[in-house]
Amino acid sequence: MAALSGVAIRRRLTTNESEKRLVVSPILEPSEQLRDDQGSIDVRLGFQFALMVPSLIESVDEFEGEQPPSLSSLYTRQYVPFGRRIVVHPHQFILAATLEYLRLPNDLMAYVLGRSTWGRLGLIVATAVGIQPNFAGTLTLELRNLGEAPLSLYPGQIIAQLFFHEVSGAEAGEGLGQYSGAVELLPKQLSPQKTYNRIHQMKENLAN
Repeated sequence: MAALSGVAIRRRLTTNESEKRLVVSPILEPSEQLRDDQGSIDVRLGFQFALMVPSLIESVDEFEGEQPPSLSSLYTRQYVPFGRRIVVHPHQFILAATLEYLRLPNDLMAYVLGRSTWGRLGLIVATAVGIQPNFAGTLTLELRNLGEAPLSLYPGQIIAQLFFHEVSGAEAGEGLGQYSGAVELLPKQLSPQKTYNRIHQMKENLAN
């Protein structure tokens, strides 16, 4: 199915039908972030970042031990206000939250893509690309500097773009993922609970 045009995105942002309304807020520069002749809306860097810290563990193994590991222990948080910067060094990996809060109706899904201008400097927005219907929250972007020069990033800078697609036969639902409705930057667990329980039990059976 074709992506929504800029006109269609604008219509979804302003519709009076609450079940059809798309929320992307705040949009600081509407004419800059959303253009009628394009098919996407730009999103900006927020204030929350998380940097991966050097780890002394052999590997991240969610089935080692009786409980899934705390993935948040692999990161250190950093708050960067307007006017300040965070420097991403070559080959460094960080998490960043968007400035915008996003809420999708049940008949829309979205894709996150990096900006080509950043890509040409080596900055890759390797986010979980698909955003499911009914998602609500800020987006967490996984940023990696594959270039050879350090890059300074400032809250408020345009960092990525969202493309929207209609979903046919959509129904309102629950349980749309561990991050839906959340503004939590750090990862929770790698596998859904039922999958974790099943694989963990097989591992225990093989060990006995």
